[in-house]
Amino acid sequence: VDKQSGVARNCDRLERGLAIMEQVQHKVEGLKEDLKVTMVQVEEKKAATAVLIDQVSKASANAADEKAIANEEEQKTTTLADNAAALQAEADTELKEAMPAMEAAAEAVNCLDKNSIGELKGFGKPPVECIDVCAACGFLLRNEKKKIDWKAAQRMMAKPDAFIEEVKFFDAKVIPENTLKEVDLLLA
Repeated sequence: VDKQSGVARNCDRLERGLAIMEQVQHKVEGLKEDLKVTMVQVEEKKAATAVLIDQVSKASANAADEKAIANEEEQKTTTLADNAAALQAEADTELKEAMPAMEAAAEAVNCLDKNSIGELKGFGKPPVECIDVCAACGFLLRNEKKKIDWKAAQRMMAKPDAFIEEVKFFDAKVIPENTLKEVDLLLA
């Protein structure tokens, strides 16, 4: 019973750690993509503003009108640059906040050992939460298309050392969007 509760606690820690890592990674990647798009727009607007200002200096007849337009564009560019800087700051803050969770998740993975995995896969009928965590591992590690059952989970852990290595070297930066959705549904 103590071993089961220990394994259940380890499963729970692993589940929470993986869920936190995935959520944070997804948010950070989204913010990075938004920042890339915004920075491209800022550069394009800066270039357009520079061209516009040059044209204003050459055209004396329409100088007042052109300068007003250039000032408008410059203001828009400044607003975009400010927004991009704010987005970058937000991404940095979220990453800084996520680092302890990511480190905790890595620590949780490091506490896995061959005996614990062997004990877990030896259960005839484990708690539903353990099956769900194993199914989430199937989605993440093996790109399973549907939720695996307990027998498939036991096969996945057939070689505990290899399974632990697979978990340790899992790259959370390249999880397909549909896999994230399946795991979110499973662990919700």
